[in-house]
Amino acid sequence: MSLASVSLWLIIGLCIGMLAIAAHLQPKEWSKWYWPGMLITGGCAGWLGGWLGIWLFGHLFAPITALWIAIAGVILMPRCIIVLWQNRPTKVTVV
Repeated sequence: MSLASVSLWLIIGLCIGMLAIAAHLQPKEWSKWYWPGMLITGGCAGWLGGWLGIWLFGHLFAPITALWIAIAGVILMPRCIIVLWQNRPTKVTVV
């Protein structure tokens, strides 16, 4: 796989992350680290979406798959992270 394709998927994800920041899609609990969190989420989702697209559909549809996985990832992953943070135990007791 060429570096250009991988870079394209990462750029697609970062652009989706920037659009999510502009649309204020970040959770309110991410008050301090919302913009790098959304960029990292978008970049990782785009990169993983590109690899998933190659694996499932081939080289031709990998950028489109990266786009849609990045959109879904930027919308869903921050909310899933917040739910996991809220459901964790607050205190660990050592017996």
